[in-house]
Amino acid sequence: MNFKLAFLILEISVFIASCQSKQSTIDTTLQTRVDSILQNKMSEIGAISGQAIVMEVQTGEIKAMVGNDVSQESGLIRTASLLAALETGKVKLSDTIDVGEGVLAIGNDTLLDHNWHRGGYGKLTLKQAFGVSSNIAAHKMVKQAFENEQDFTEALSKYGFKIEEPSLVYNPIGYGIKTTPLQTLKFYNDIAKDKTNKIKEALYFCVNEGLGKQAASKKVSVAGATGTSRISENEYAVEFCGYFPADNPKYSIIVSINKRGLPVSGGLMAGSGFREIVDFIMERE
Repeated sequence: MNFKLAFLILEISVFIASCQSKQSTIDTTLQTRVDSILQNKMSEIGAISGQAIVMEVQTGEIKAMVGNDVSQESGLIRTASLLAALETGKVKLSDTIDVGEGVLAIGNDTLLDHNWHRGGYGKLTLKQAFGVSSNIAAHKMVKQAFENEQDFTEALSKYGFKIEEPSLVYNPIGYGIKTTPLQTLKFYNDIAKDKTNKIKEALYFCVNEGLGKQAASKKVSVAGATGTSRISENEYAVEFCGYFPADNPKYSIIVSINKRGLPVSGGLMAGSGFREIVDFIMERE
């Protein structure tokens, strides 16, 4: 047999076996329910696209996956920024950061917190600032932890995130970095598997005291983070990614939805879909 033909046949066989292996981990009942939840949520908020993925924490196996895995900027990157900063030892969750009235001019750039029109948050601990997704706090935290853009770029690369447009103003909140929902979920899943990581405290706070309250379930404790990003002139991504049970994670989930126009809220729009998936899984178990 021609060597090239034999090699091609081998490649095809490996590909088919790989696909069959991945398909065998899918829970068809869960897949159907996740698809229904995502479609209903998209219809409710007038979305144009979306994705939801359920992963088993310990094995990394995908139990349900619906929608297209599109690469785009994501506000969920702020969790990687916090983790990178904490790992330098230069900042702690208990540190106080002054975000003022929610408006910060940095050269030709201006950072706004979501509540700037209501006067901002003033002084917060880093944990509280993460819980309310403060853009200003994320920038100040990274500036304190890293001396330059290169150091921060290298820190995020350890988690698999590639900064395409270096900026200590915008990278900490996800801009200038492309990622897919599956890549992001794998990062959060790694956090869920780590029994000693202090960032878990911040993720738990976000759901129980911060903007992620819509993701909280009455059936089980949840930890996670919200993300809201402007993708283009009039298109936004609203996302929630997290895991449960918070103290002994079994599943991690991401819900990522793109919609046109305002209002937008990762916690309200994606977090509520996350909670519905969590509740369905808990009812089955």
